[in-house]
Amino acid sequence: MLAAASIWAVSAMPAFDLRQLDVQGATITSSASLDTALGLDTIPHPNVFSIDTTRMRQALLALPTVSDASLAVELPGRLVVHLQERRPILVWASSGQRWLVDVNGLVMAEAPPGDPAAAALPVFSDDRSNRQPLAPGDTIDPTDLAVARQLGAVTPRMVHSSAAALTIEITDADGFTLSTGPKGWLAIFGMYTATLRPPSLVPAQVQCLSSLLAREGEAKIATVYLFPEGNECGTFVARTSK
Repeated sequence: MLAAASIWAVSAMPAFDLRQLDVQGATITSSASLDTALGLDTIPHPNVFSIDTTRMRQALLALPTVSDASLAVELPGRLVVHLQERRPILVWASSGQRWLVDVNGLVMAEAPPGDPAAAALPVFSDDRSNRQPLAPGDTIDPTDLAVARQLGAVTPRMVHSSAAALTIEITDADGFTLSTGPKGWLAIFGMYTATLRPPSLVPAQVQCLSSLLAREGEAKIATVYLFPEGNECGTFVARTSK
């Protein structure tokens, strides 16, 4: 009884009220998500002895941006939260929003505007009419993801282009496309399915595009239709001179 009374007395002392929250490793996890997961705003004058770090950790692990988390209470009144965030590999732009996506296709969070880390990632502009609005915790279609992981790794140098960057779009008419912008060439990779036209076709298409641009020169190319079959790569439309 004395021990229980002592614990209650200590937990009720204002000296042990939570005064400092130190969150480390949060770069794409929003403050609002952290506040909801920790739930400290629902506890009036939280005391460090009453903090349920196990519950908090489970709530943090449920966030799409978090792969691991640890919490430690430091006396007299400090809570240290260390997050290990998932690493985005691409940005999926859809319905006016830009989403960070990890290697498994998990939609993590909106890409922060002006964030240099997000700016370095390949961007996929999904302009298909049947696309569904995305939200954190959703996953990109596995076939789309398999194609995106391969096309996202293609650089201008790999396909003998002098462009500074490549633009990747997905449309109803052409499926996945790669281009150097409005005044450059457009390469149509097409639509994919898990079996009839699988993502394993992409490397051959990239090789065909590279060979064509190396042979003809990108200044002569307007549109490339990449449908490799046997010894054929597809066809292309030459740029008309004005």
